[in-house]
Amino acid sequence: MGEHTLLFVDDEENIQRSLQRVFRKEGYNLLTASSGKEGLEKVVQTKVDLILSDQRMPGMSGVEFLREVRKTSPDTVRIILTGYADVQAAMDAINQGEVYRFITKPWNDQDLKLTVKRALQQRDLVLENRRLNELTRKQNEELKELNRDLEKKVQERTKEIRRKNEELSKLYTDLEENFLDSIRVFASLVELRDSYIGSHSKRVAAFSRSIAEKWGLDEKEVLDVEIAAILHDIGKIGISDKVLAKSYEEMGQEERRVYEQHPIIGQASIQIIDNLQEVGVLIRHHHESWDGTGYPDGLKEDGIPLGSRIISAVDAYDTMLNRRKYTQRVTRFQVIERLKKGRGVQFDPEVVNIFLELLEVKEIEAAERVEIRIALDQLEEGMILARDLYTSKGILLIPKDEVIRQAHIDKIRNYHRIDPIVGGVYVYKPEATGEV
Repeated sequence: MGEHTLLFVDDEENIQRSLQRVFRKEGYNLLTASSGKEGLEKVVQTKVDLILSDQRMPGMSGVEFLREVRKTSPDTVRIILTGYADVQAAMDAINQGEVYRFITKPWNDQDLKLTVKRALQQRDLVLENRRLNELTRKQNEELKELNRDLEKKVQERTKEIRRKNEELSKLYTDLEENFLDSIRVFASLVELRDSYIGSHSKRVAAFSRSIAEKWGLDEKEVLDVEIAAILHDIGKIGISDKVLAKSYEEMGQEERRVYEQHPIIGQASIQIIDNLQEVGVLIRHHHESWDGTGYPDGLKEDGIPLGSRIISAVDAYDTMLNRRKYTQRVTRFQVIERLKKGRGVQFDPEVVNIFLELLEVKEIEAAERVEIRIALDQLEEGMILARDLYTSKGILLIPKDEVIRQAHIDKIRNYHRIDPIVGGVYVYKPEATGEV
């Protein structure tokens, strides 16, 4: 606590000198006063740690003096020096809290020094404890304030992070939509060469996605299946129209060899695009057969990627039902029967079962829905197409049962300027789809 200051108050100078002699070598700063009044002036002027005061003094007794000191400097230790005749008064002062202790005259120097030393130690401990308590209180208040600020900052930061996450989620969703739209545009380029191929790919993609969702694949796997279905015939771009015009059974050996390369070419065409490696694998194997007789690698059963097995069944169904050369010769019922016969031979039995369930559900839904024709400028987001939407040149813009988005509307308007859509658009009545 540093050097302590002692004040000796006595009207007798010899007592003052005696006290100074006792404490001169103890390392204290020593002050003296000849009366209570002078002592009070010293206390006001200087920080005094301990006072030794005589009881009997003219004008103001020691107890009266120390009572005033208590008001001015309550942390100063107060000790009374008294004769035997004043012991009772000194004890009363102690009991009333006016003084720390009384010492009788004549005193024992060693006892007096020990008493003063212990009194100062106790005083220092009390002051240090008070200082620490005050420091703790202030630190607790500061900590509470910091916690309030921290909580506020955490809340603000949490809101900011949530907002950023929402923005990133929207950007990611937009990016996925834009990516899928870019894939559809890519497929449209194929359609310009053969409108059937493009239309076929869009129908295959819609059904393949439904089967993948029904199977329970995760969102990424479902998207991969959909993209692979859109692009599964991309490898046919380099095949001549003469070959494409024939069915597989009508092709010669060399023509078949060329034709059977299109899954490999399709995979190679997109392999360099990030995130499409898995899609490329699905494209490569969409002509494999469950019994191992397919191409290009002769895979069989579960060795064939699931997405490829899905696309294989839907591809065959749509080819038989909609291919120009089959249109007059094969009914929907006959196509379904061929799918059933192909279970466990060409197609994955479970894929065919799920596909047949979806076809049945769609047939029931189609029977219950009521379609209406609207003008292009009446088309709105959320409407569902009741028929495939073609341009006048036979390009399929959007397959039936597709839920219209703003991107679809923009696409339709852009195409309509260069390749008009004749006859309006067929959509399901809102009441039939559960919309208000």
